[in-house]
Amino acid sequence: MEHEDTIRRFCDAMNGADADAVVVLAAPSIEVQIGPHRAEGLEALRAIASQPGPEGLDSRVEIVDIEGTDGRFEVPARRVQRWSETNELASEEELVVSIDLDEQGLVTRVEMQPKLPAG
Repeated sequence: MEHEDTIRRFCDAMNGADADAVVVLAAPSIEVQIGPHRAEGLEALRAIASQPGPEGLDSRVEIVDIEGTDGRFEVPARRVQRWSETNELASEEELVVSIDLDEQGLVTRVEMQPKLPAG
């Protein structure tokens, strides 16, 4: 249960652009892979977490489920973007997020990719 809590807190902090809260949950050697972009270390994570979202859009990654054990978790999720002024849905995309935790419960690796269509 504490692993789930860490994963949820990490994702909430990323959604809230709370770089300080994100780096507290991460190991110093963290690796982040978002699509084709790769970054390593706490300062790179801090930069990613503090980036503003697209202008006019509120963007969130919402966790659907958390599956896994032994420090390796698959987190089906979706990216939901809403127009800031009207709160109308602008886009929604299914994602596959992989998160690894070390023995201390810190995030060591995050990979986020669009979910590929079945078939």
